[in-house]
Amino acid sequence: MATTPGTNPNMFSKQDKRMRIASKILRWVTLGSLLVFVLAATSLHALGYAAPSIHALCPYGGLESMLSIIAVGTFLKKILIGTFVLFGATVLLAIVMRRSFCGQVCAFGFLQELFGNLGRKLFKKRPVVPKKLDRVLRYLKFVVLAVTVAMAWITGELWVTPYDPFNALGHLADFNALITSYLIGFIVLIVTLLGSLVYDRFFCKYLCPVGALYGVIGKVSPYSVRVDHDQCIRCGLCNKACPMNVEVMDAKGGRVTDMECINCNMCVNACPKKGALSTGFTRKKAIHPLIATILALALFFAPIGIAAATGNMQLLANKYTNTRSEESYEEHAEEESAYSGDNGEGAIEDEEHEEESYVPINGYEPGDIRGSMSLSQVAGMLDLPLDEVYARLGLADDYPSNATIKTAEEDMGFGLGDFKHLLFE
Repeated sequence: MATTPGTNPNMFSKQDKRMRIASKILRWVTLGSLLVFVLAATSLHALGYAAPSIHALCPYGGLESMLSIIAVGTFLKKILIGTFVLFGATVLLAIVMRRSFCGQVCAFGFLQELFGNLGRKLFKKRPVVPKKLDRVLRYLKFVVLAVTVAMAWITGELWVTPYDPFNALGHLADFNALITSYLIGFIVLIVTLLGSLVYDRFFCKYLCPVGALYGVIGKVSPYSVRVDHDQCIRCGLCNKACPMNVEVMDAKGGRVTDMECINCNMCVNACPKKGALSTGFTRKKAIHPLIATILALALFFAPIGIAAATGNMQLLANKYTNTRSEESYEEHAEEESAYSGDNGEGAIEDEEHEEESYVPINGYEPGDIRGSMSLSQVAGMLDLPLDEVYARLGLADDYPSNATIKTAEEDMGFGLGDFKHLLFE
């Protein structure tokens, strides 16, 4: 029996098409917002403002710190309670929906995707990595995973930090640190973004330990992209759309179980034949890509929301009483040592003295004040009028507000520790 246009069961309805467009928009808006948040927060942190550091925003630090607790009984430096919550949320998401974190939430993956889209516009034909070589190179991320986990266990430190491109991304506003402490990571970042111009999600495919971990965990999930080979017209658009170069069309048993699949739904949204490609937990019950994206975001943000509501989503070092991280002790002890010329022991003693005598201001302690911060930044962080900061420090009214704490204490002839005490008396 003939069918009228729009009623062909093999064609997508207007509503289906609108929902597919909405799925793409929601994904891009979410990923774009998260990328902007990461860049803004880490830039503010690098400039000395009260904002989360890149370490706090990377869920992988939660795994490394958990191993450190098991091995030596201490948190890794620079890792906060909120980082554990982020890690837990990503593990939950991986158990339920495989590598949906990579395809629906990860800001660094999205940045590579943006460069990949730019590459398509710049180059008519992009190079293809030979399949055999590509297959071998993809095991590198499992090697990175094993090494970073082992080193976290052995050293009790964020060993991968100097080599991590995501960490380098979080220090773009601190060029000094970028070309010294994080130079290797910065080079890897540049290689990653240039590589993504010609080969989608370069870092995700070959080096990302987080993706490797979620790929392994996701093996327990019944969720996957599913192919109905009877409906498939073998157009190859799904394979072409996949940023991870998974051969979706030829999935064995009609189910994409490859650990490289990041569940971004780009293949499903690219399929022109209704019923040929779907996503879901069972073969019989398909989930629309829009619903899948909403579900993935709910699974990720629900634990974060619960943690925030119960006061357990700490992403700022030392924001609360009795939650000081070792990062502040070491960084500021080193900072004072550099300014005073001693071996750091006196600085550490000053820190201990501060802990006993200070009165927190706006939830912050003397150890949160860095010598590199400007006076106006300190006033903003402590939520104090600038003239009150000047009065506490004994500075003249016309003293430049953009001067750093280090410069001001040198001008006044004080030590950094004494200068901080003036603020918190």
